[in-house]
Amino acid sequence: MFNKIFINKKNLLHNLHYVEKFIKDKKICVMVKANAYGHGMKEIALCLKDENVSFGVSNENEAFELRNYTDKEIIVFGAVEDYEKIAQMNIEFAVFSFQQVKKLCKLSKFENLSFKIHLCINTGMNRYGIKTHSDFLKIIKILNKYGKQLKGLYTHFSSLTTDKEYTQKQKDKFYSFCSLIPTNWDTITHAGGGKAVFNDIEAQMFRSGIEIYGYGDENLLPVMAIESEIVDVVKVFKGEHVGYLCSFTADKDMKVGTIPLGYGDGLPRKLSNKLVVSDYKNNRIKNVGNICMDCFMVDISNSKIKIGDKILIMDNANKFTEILGTTEYEVLTNFTKFRGERIIID
Repeated sequence: MFNKIFINKKNLLHNLHYVEKFIKDKKICVMVKANAYGHGMKEIALCLKDENVSFGVSNENEAFELRNYTDKEIIVFGAVEDYEKIAQMNIEFAVFSFQQVKKLCKLSKFENLSFKIHLCINTGMNRYGIKTHSDFLKIIKILNKYGKQLKGLYTHFSSLTTDKEYTQKQKDKFYSFCSLIPTNWDTITHAGGGKAVFNDIEAQMFRSGIEIYGYGDENLLPVMAIESEIVDVVKVFKGEHVGYLCSFTADKDMKVGTIPLGYGDGLPRKLSNKLVVSDYKNNRIKNVGNICMDCFMVDISNSKIKIGDKILIMDNANKFTEILGTTEYEVLTNFTKFRGERIIID
């Protein structure tokens, strides 16, 4: 394949161990939702097979796929429909309301299913979860009635990097719920949200995503690099246009190379005429014309680049965030659509 994503295992493990230094003896749940933030769920699971981690995903389909690659603990943090299959595959999952817990208790009684559930506490994100102590006490009561308990109690912080006061309010609210956990329950408390691992939160497990993939601290190393190659070279004369909608017009005779990677693979179209890539001699090459679904074009007039030469598209998502005015999360997860090969390198 022309297009390749390289997963740097050494960098991945460096990031994991760096995070572990901050949380000491606490557990880590590595978030591999959205195809491991575009890196490849299978590849990340294989890289971490010898590490003491669990995995977090967004939905049951991701969990079912992930179970093919690992026997580690898997937690679904989005809504779940197929409770029977979830139980059969030993997959844990989040619950958001008393009604949901009540339904699960009845299912487990009449269908002999065993569920491992994590209750979401809505401390201010206002996305999922319960907000009042009275709701929590009702959940505790019904779980005790059926001889069940929570596997986990968790929350998600919304503004760790921007609002210390709001974060403290979220912390205080979460701790107040944690204090209500029955003493005879073996329930783990956990927290997530960008940079949660660096924010002195009292919990027994931390969900970590962007940090594991190399962003959020200057000591972290990007894990993903994207490579393609030149597959055609076209002579373009002064006054001719390149690409859709005539967005680029040659002001001189030039050579244009075509690279078979486009927005269908996750390369944002908004980078058109702004993207700069490089060959492996570190020659910088500028995109010309609108990025297409399946390819984009570059000006190679002043280089010796030829068909078959390898091109480095991205080795750090920050390269794109600055141009697009977005986050590393969005840049990386765009590549969930990547139509190429993912290769683990040591």
